[in-house]
Amino acid sequence: MEIISSSLLIQLLIAVVIALGVVIVWGIYFPQIKLRSKGIEPERKAAFGSNEMFEQLNYFNSRGNFNEGIVFAYNLLRKNLSNMDKYPNDDSLTEYETIKKTVSDIPELANVSALLLSAYEQYELARFRTITDSGNLDNMNSILRDITENNNFILRRNDQ
Repeated sequence: MEIISSSLLIQLLIAVVIALGVVIVWGIYFPQIKLRSKGIEPERKAAFGSNEMFEQLNYFNSRGNFNEGIVFAYNLLRKNLSNMDKYPNDDSLTEYETIKKTVSDIPELANVSALLLSAYEQYELARFRTITDSGNLDNMNSILRDITENNNFILRRNDQ
């Protein structure tokens, strides 16, 4: 009788472990499946400063993809900055050092230097997956609007 009960206990323990494994796997993959079925991702071929870029930021905000929205917007900004003649193409520099050097070497960016550094700070939060919220994405949106309103030099780098 004792052998049967220990065997039954082992079988029960194995069944609990298997069920727990299924619950864990389902918990990991279900949110990803659910997000994919929510809707089509936005078109990511917007130009920096365009209405499409701001519409996509609103799309990211409405979907709760704050980190992705911030990284998306910063990458558009960075692409425009990298098209500038005096942009440092030095792999030994960190992203922050590159932005600082760009701001100091290109006099046309003097009026938005603080905004560019603020955009970089928002990007760093999102890049390292710090929990961001709608306020962070709204802040990035505001920074980018200020940059586009105050500096046409960056906007002209879209087509290059």
